[in-house]
Amino acid sequence: MSEQDYLSAQYEKQKGEGIVYGGLMIAFGIVLFGVVRAPLISLVAAAFSAGVAVYHWPFVRKNRKALAISPAGITLDRLGLLPWNAIADVTIVERYIRMIRNADLHITLRRPLDAAVENPPNADILRRYMYRCWKAPSSMEVLVKLSTLDKRPEEVEAVARQHLPRDI
Repeated sequence: MSEQDYLSAQYEKQKGEGIVYGGLMIAFGIVLFGVVRAPLISLVAAAFSAGVAVYHWPFVRKNRKALAISPAGITLDRLGLLPWNAIADVTIVERYIRMIRNADLHITLRRPLDAAVENPPNADILRRYMYRCWKAPSSMEVLVKLSTLDKRPEEVEAVARQHLPRDI
């Protein structure tokens, strides 16, 4: 965490290591042992396995912030900065699936997402299709999947709420 961040979170490495490294090992094994018997099928299966590994690559990248809360606002990986004056509210939305907690940070915006984002990054074609921790269900809201990050949901919400503007 840099000195200017109130809080920063990375992808939780343990959740993606098995998928990324396992997918690459499976792809290598399929190519090594399968090409001799069924070349087309094994190449398609290896490409699929490698594609799954590449999609989940952000989980194992080093020094990559998925979420940062700073004096300027909330920065999301591959989205950009949502300044505090563009954020109306933040809340935690919880769902339980088989006793497993899945928490999302629900960010309600004051203006449409296209107008709210500052400094959107230029992502290359491959990175556009990789896993990201956020989605925009509508133009006025962003959901951040906190269960894939290394910070507790309550901690993220508390820091974000503390810095929300009161009167805008």
